Amino acid sequence: METSSLKVEISAQVTSPGPSLGLLNSVFISQIREIKEFLVDESDYGNITSLGSYLDSSSFPDMLSLLTFKDFEPTTVHQQIKTRFNDLVLSRLITDRIVLESQRKDLPQGPLLITLLVTFTRKEYTVAPFSYAPWMTEKLAGSCAICLEEMSEESECMDVFHDDCLTDWLDRHDPLINKLSEALRK
Repeated sequence: METSSLKVEISAQVTSPGPSLGLLNSVFISQIREIKEFLVDESDYGNITSLGSYLDSSSFPDMLSLLTFKDFEPTTVHQQIKTRFNDLVLSRLITDRIVLESQRKDLPQGPLLITLLVTFTRKEYTVAPFSYAPWMTEKLAGSCAICLEEMSEESECMDVFHDDCLTDWLDRHDPLINKLSEALRK
């Protein structure tokens, strides 16, 4: 069983813009989408193990946004952000971060450049049923990897298959090998 959740993180950096950006405040927004995978082991009281993370290759590259503002008045910022992202919740999160960063006391006088990195992390949880518990691996070692029935003979290969199971599986999943197996059966 698989479930997933989405987490949004916004990190910010505030600097003085170079002269090329003019006399207006600027906000540069970039986005990253990543996936973090977790295994939930029901046989170990629901223990969760991180399997790692990687960039989400299924999403399209995000367009970078460079927006300019006369000031960081919350309503004005929110309207422009909402127009750009067309998502009320995300727009509110980004607006809040921009306004918060613009009000810091340690900032230089004059226009600001606020650089935001918005990270969307989809957490995917795969639940390993109780029957796949680690203590079961010894029992499964001599089993057919397709139907998990006990094998009658041992082999050098760690993956063991019944001939009928393998042939049926190949027929269903691989048309190229299917043609080869038909030729071998003749």
